[in-house]
Amino acid sequence: WLVIPGHCRHLFIVLSLLSSAVGSQATITACFSIINQCLALNCFPRVKVIHTSKTIHGQIYIPDVNWLLMIFSLTVTIGFRDIVKIGNATGIYILLKKTMSW
Repeated sequence: WLVIPGHCRHLFIVLSLLSSAVGSQATITACFSIINQCLALNCFPRVKVIHTSKTIHGQIYIPDVNWLLMIFSLTVTIGFRDIVKIGNATGIYILLKKTMSW
């Protein structure tokens, strides 16, 4: 935080909020798509899939997955109880991912 010049801090706050919104939407969309593909391959229990558009193919919503994502998010948030700990956990994961060849 101290590295960012004072006159640019508001810009970085806005950029971080926008990037978190884009990241969360990407996570939700990916989960919906993966579950939908698993349903097509009959390797996932049947859940309700709502097609949200009649003109755009593949635009779906799965309420059960949405609830699970909410529960997981709340569990992580309540479990860590501190934004710094969540950030450190994310940083450690990224560091491990870069150093390990998985």
